[in-house]
Amino acid sequence: MAVPRKYWVFLEEELGLVKTIYSDIVDVLKTKGSPSGTYLPREKIEFLRGSDFDKLIVMDRLKPIQIVNLIKELRRDVIDRVMLILEIFAEHAGSKEAKMQIELARLKYYIPLVKEAIRYAKIGELHGFLGAGRYGYEKYYLMLKKREARVRRELEELRRIRGMRRMQRLKAGFPHVAIAGYTCAGKTTLFNAITGLSMPVGPEPFTTLSPKSRRIVYRDASFILTDTVGFIRDLPPEVIEAFYATLEEITTADVIVNVVDASKPIERIRIELETTREILGRIGVHSKPMVVALNKIDLVDDYASIVSEVKVLLASNETLVPVSSVKRINIDRLMDTVYMLVKGGYQ
Repeated sequence: MAVPRKYWVFLEEELGLVKTIYSDIVDVLKTKGSPSGTYLPREKIEFLRGSDFDKLIVMDRLKPIQIVNLIKELRRDVIDRVMLILEIFAEHAGSKEAKMQIELARLKYYIPLVKEAIRYAKIGELHGFLGAGRYGYEKYYLMLKKREARVRRELEELRRIRGMRRMQRLKAGFPHVAIAGYTCAGKTTLFNAITGLSMPVGPEPFTTLSPKSRRIVYRDASFILTDTVGFIRDLPPEVIEAFYATLEEITTADVIVNVVDASKPIERIRIELETTREILGRIGVHSKPMVVALNKIDLVDDYASIVSEVKVLLASNETLVPVSSVKRINIDRLMDTVYMLVKGGYQ
């Protein structure tokens, strides 16, 4: 596992991503990263050549030529951070739509890689799936292109159906509340606490990939509550595009509940708040009413001080409510806040 300098301070989080799929990490190699053809400097490559491992995971976005060159130099499989995240998504995909979204993202990412491999076909046989020979590459490339077109057509049809259902909800006059936020913050646990359902939860990233919706009746208001996919730093554009249907549930929401993990250091909370705002901005969400659900307060000794520090970080459209989804602390207070925001927009 190679970690570039920009991620050194987030090493624990990056290790968590890797361990979601690969439990046996042989070594962690810190590197500055480079725009060179191999990304890694020559001394790092020589070190890796003499090391015993099966796959190199580079926790950065690599160019196709860099992946091909690393495979050629090391004679081992090489994946980058984008490929790893897509692997995690594929592992957790449940619905047909989620599986197709992931497949489309992987196809779009792998096609340029295979195209680059075609250019290298005359150099010699490459390791792993790139070792099919020149004509094998070309046949594989055409197969991927055809599959991409087919998946895109099927996905567009599923999105059309989902859009019709969304329009039916809007015509019925139901406000829409979306649960969003950083991965592993406890979004699905909060969803379960509010709805009484038992949707799968877990400590690993990206447990929720398909949006789950439930009609909620609270006091004299009815609204649709939706649990959505978690965010992470430097979320690849391929992932955002692949999960357009999931993220669209956020863009059409009247109120957003941003779940934040109160048990993390305040600096990490600040970064995760900024990450969520940045991703929401990328998908076209600006200045919508937002409730910051400061979750897991049962894990904090003095959560009052954390609440005070987080309040300073809030934007003008954000309201803070400390909660514990597991212990069901302040869930009614959270619902009261959501209720007021929903009623305020539907007077």
